Amino acid sequence: MSSSPLFEAQHLIKRYGQLVATQDVSLNILPHEIHALIGPNGAGKTTLVGQLSGQIPSDSGEIYFQGENITSLRIDERVKKGVVRSYQITRLFKSFSCLDNVALSVQARVGSSFSFWKRLSDDQAIRGEGLEILELIGLAEKQHVLASELSHAEQRILELGVAYATHPQLLLLDEPMAGTGPQESELIISLIEKLKSKASIFLIEHDMDTVFRLADRISVLVNGALIATGTPEEIRTNPQVIAAYLGDEHA
Repeated sequence: MSSSPLFEAQHLIKRYGQLVATQDVSLNILPHEIHALIGPNGAGKTTLVGQLSGQIPSDSGEIYFQGENITSLRIDERVKKGVVRSYQITRLFKSFSCLDNVALSVQARVGSSFSFWKRLSDDQAIRGEGLEILELIGLAEKQHVLASELSHAEQRILELGVAYATHPQLLLLDEPMAGTGPQESELIISLIEKLKSKASIFLIEHDMDTVFRLADRISVLVNGALIATGTPEEIRTNPQVIAAYLGDEHA
């Protein structure tokens, strides 16, 4: 893993009146790293991901991607650069097949997003890439199944495939396993492990077993401020993190 950051946030602050949602947050994400963000409810995790994705403008601070200052870029501009939040771009078309959902994302990436009504079945290159993505995420056998007919976990997996179709270099994933059972979660964990070879991943997840299993590094956010960043073992044994969030069961 390269030691040169792919993505850097420096001194990010977001206020809502008297409430400081994020307080002087600085972190970086390395190429092909899974960097997890954990913290109690209300810590500011969703606000921070909104700032990183461009959904929420910061009151101060800067964001760099591949050394370029992208602080002022909109969400769609960051997506074109390769910074993709699955929550923002993966609204499935429930009456479309799995293949058509992914193919539409490919079509948007290659510059024909305004040709929405063009028959995708006529563009074999786009559909071919879409099928390759379905194979990667394990849904190739369901390429003709409508998204509405998939299980909840399969829809979450398809959403990751739609996000991946944009060719991201950084995926921002906000609780991708929410609402899934143990067996379904295993499928998503396996997919995230596969995607790590394709892109860096910034992961918010409440399941600590999953976080410690997947993450290369973990940052801990409490009351809008980062209190620690380190390897899973460093975070697991950090007294401040144990006291503020993890408790003795993960020590």
